[in-house]
Amino acid sequence: MRLFLILALGITLFAKEITAEYRVTYGIFGTVAKAFARLEMNESNYTIVVDVQSVGLAKILSHHRSEHYESTGSVKNGILHPKVFLRQKQSTKRIDIKRYEFDYANKRIIVHTDKNKFGKFQVHATHPLNYFAKDDVLTLYFNLQKYLKPGTTHYVFYAVGGSEKDGEVDVDILPKSKKYRKLLKYEGLYLKVTLHQKIFASKKGELFLVVDKDGIAKRGVLKDVIFFGDVVGELVKKEIRE
Repeated sequence: MRLFLILALGITLFAKEITAEYRVTYGIFGTVAKAFARLEMNESNYTIVVDVQSVGLAKILSHHRSEHYESTGSVKNGILHPKVFLRQKQSTKRIDIKRYEFDYANKRIIVHTDKNKFGKFQVHATHPLNYFAKDDVLTLYFNLQKYLKPGTTHYVFYAVGGSEKDGEVDVDILPKSKKYRKLLKYEGLYLKVTLHQKIFASKKGELFLVVDKDGIAKRGVLKDVIFFGDVVGELVKKEIRE
């Protein structure tokens, strides 16, 4: 369900509160999930919350799967700097929680893990992450427009929630070719985001996005997922409050 998280992230920082809702469809299953994103910020602090809920047949097959992501931290010169990143995955069978604490002074990230498979096992552990990154996946996508440079079309970033090995996330600026216009359907900034993870049996977790002028992603496509083709997410509602 990390795909749904990404779809809810393409929001810029020109407002104090932004909310967006997405619908995700998958082949013959129709709508399989809804994602809700909210950003609240002032001149010094921010909070980002993303909730993903399975619906319909997918809800039944996934044992009522839901995910919650949250990032809190500071704002400096318009850039978000995370202090804590939380990831929670839950179903009727288990709950997995990871809390990442950023230690900038020592350039390390401490991970607190809690796992509970109901009636089977519990895990409680604390350890340093095997790499340091200045972003989590939430702040990376909200900071992205600050990182882009004229004339550069390929970027390599590092963020908690990217590659399990080192946090790598690749972002490519795509041309407005007929191929991508047909795929993404809307006008805007065309991006390919590679998480280097298997998402729904896609090889690398490559997601194609179109981002509007206000920075909000309008459509995302995960291509050629096993058995049923593309997973597609579309914006259904957005609200920006100053």
